[in-house]
Amino acid sequence: MNTNTPYNHLPKQLKNRYVIQRHGFSLANNDKLICSNPDIAIPPTGGPLGTGYGLHEKGKVQVRESATRLSKHLFPTQESSKDQSVVMFCSPFKRTVETAEIIQSVLNETALEGKVQAPVRTLELRERWYGQFDMTTDENYKVCWIDDDASPDHGENSQYGIESPSSVCERTTRFIVDEIESKMENKIVILVAHGDVCQIMLTAFKGIEAWRHREIEHVDTAHWRDTLELQ
Repeated sequence: MNTNTPYNHLPKQLKNRYVIQRHGFSLANNDKLICSNPDIAIPPTGGPLGTGYGLHEKGKVQVRESATRLSKHLFPTQESSKDQSVVMFCSPFKRTVETAEIIQSVLNETALEGKVQAPVRTLELRERWYGQFDMTTDENYKVCWIDDDASPDHGENSQYGIESPSSVCERTTRFIVDEIESKMENKIVILVAHGDVCQIMLTAFKGIEAWRHREIEHVDTAHWRDTLELQ
């Protein structure tokens, strides 16, 4: 790993194994909305059903299927799960919390016999802030990505008030170092977050600039990426 940017705080050698997981298809996805405001996305109220912007039923099925694949990937045999410890952290947005809780349930049912504790919610894994595009059509993601890729400063001073890629990388990698690497070792750590946040975290694990997040193979809804397998 080459930590060649000042906002990537990951050490060259990690004490834990990391899986980056994106939330499942959500009610906001279904409505084609950018939903990045914690005041809207965290509460169990509002949204199209009055229950908050959590997972769509389609997303719940997606996550259960994806978590089953993850369980088989991490623990291909009964022996491989022996003495393994999994910890989970998630964005506090309703869609990520629901995703993490399903993963917890599946891992406990299939491989770890109830040993996975409830996911810990942390604002450091929250959705990227999309400024004036919040609660507008998700077509506006493309505007953000153009700025990240093509603007002279790669989205560092967005005219739309969008959080920069380096800011996302700064807060997520500092959290990993301060709250995980400094306190734990030999854990399997599952980080449940959002599309751009997952992509940007992956740039940190690959040791490339955060603004290049669209160059990495896209993490689709409910999909995960084992950082040990990054090329």
